[in-house]
Amino acid sequence: MPEEKSLVPDEIKKFVSNIDKDIYTVSNLPEEVIAVIFAYVSRSPKGFRENIGVVIKEEELGQERATKFHEKWVLNYGHASVAEHATVHLGIENVSRLFSSLLELSNEYLSFTEYSQRYQKPKRGDFYVPDELREKESLLNEYIELNNYLYDTYVQINDRLYEFLKAEIPTPEGTDEKTHLRALEKVAFEDARYCLSLATYTNLGVTGNARAIEDSLTKLLSSRYPEVRKRAEEIKREVRFSVPTLVKYAKENKHIQETRQGLEQISHSSSTSEPEDNTGGSVRLVDWTGKNAFNPEEVAIDQMIKAALFEHSSVEYDDIEKEIKQTNLENKLIVLRKLVEKLDKHDNPLNVFKLVGYEAEFVISEACWHQLLRHRKVNWITQEPSVSNGITVPPNVKESGAEKLLQEATRRSESLYAKLMNEDLPEVASYVVTNAHNRRIMGGFDLWELYHLINLRMSEGAQWDIKNIIRILAEEIKKYHPNLVSPALRRVNSSF
Repeated sequence: MPEEKSLVPDEIKKFVSNIDKDIYTVSNLPEEVIAVIFAYVSRSPKGFRENIGVVIKEEELGQERATKFHEKWVLNYGHASVAEHATVHLGIENVSRLFSSLLELSNEYLSFTEYSQRYQKPKRGDFYVPDELREKESLLNEYIELNNYLYDTYVQINDRLYEFLKAEIPTPEGTDEKTHLRALEKVAFEDARYCLSLATYTNLGVTGNARAIEDSLTKLLSSRYPEVRKRAEEIKREVRFSVPTLVKYAKENKHIQETRQGLEQISHSSSTSEPEDNTGGSVRLVDWTGKNAFNPEEVAIDQMIKAALFEHSSVEYDDIEKEIKQTNLENKLIVLRKLVEKLDKHDNPLNVFKLVGYEAEFVISEACWHQLLRHRKVNWITQEPSVSNGITVPPNVKESGAEKLLQEATRRSESLYAKLMNEDLPEVASYVVTNAHNRRIMGGFDLWELYHLINLRMSEGAQWDIKNIIRILAEEIKKYHPNLVSPALRRVNSSF
């Protein structure tokens, strides 16, 4: 290492955090150049700092060299992992809530921060109008009128909720009144938003590496929704400002499009279900580790403790498996307790928790779904937005007497939804679905993620809707895996 450090010239100082330590950051360079420097290490005995000097000497900031490198190794030879070293930050504004949800689901390795309807009040008229309506004047007018009506109803419900909450919840002793009233305003925003549509504008910030962004763009460019495809083209154009080569060939994917079309034809022809009339969310556990066994939980525990013992011993796996078969459940539970007894509220479970899996079908409000979809370690399979699964009415809306306002808002939404479907405009119909309408989704996840869901979404400050859904999920799983779920519940509430 000393030999390498002596070769680092002074001009490199502005690109690295230090020139004489073994660990340092690299910055102030184009993202594609950083990716090249990191990739060189696999083919060069030189260190990162020395490679910075080589690249800069050969080309001005190395951009041309980076382009040539990526054209050869990433695009022609398929070494896509190189693109993971180039990071891009995006600001995205004035897009529909429908678009934001599809963007957030497009790749699990992207990071998002979105404008929150829980804490901010949107403006009247801030909603997306599909281009497909531009030549259908009557439907266009109905669409605009509906969204304005939904916003006006939102304001009515918000005002009624705020007055109701002020009357019901006095300022706690020792709390500043202004602080208390601001907290009540947020609660009112949170529940009133259930009558807003998926057309409502939102803003979000995105961070991701070039490989994840390219994968995301491929999916978005293949979307059924014109807004999504249009915005994807804009994202691609802007991302190429930072990484001109690495997303160069992101394009629509015929496999995605044609497979979707083929499956839709099959599912439509065989569909016999009738619209439901739910008034809240539900969870149905579809599959779990040990489902068909006499004792499902013991099967799951065996999976975990065999892996845990293997990791902390020098014994062959087969020998551990034989020993576990001869061990009674009581002793297995002792080992299980060792896995969880030191687990603090802010700790992640051990990786052996990932060996136990679940699949569940959820019927949840769009408002709840837009929170839940951010858990990208869950493998989500979603149906399109619709009005056929009933609605979720917030408890505060019921208690304040504003339930009829929300019901009328959703009824009008459903009326226009039906018209748009009859006009063969299903992609436009999705935009008039409200946050209160329920959506049917499937989620596949492991015990590790269940602990995270319980810890985050059942905590004191969690929003009531998602808190309720995760509680139902935990109770369903607890029927089959009580000793596995109970420690997670106790982390958020000692009464469990």
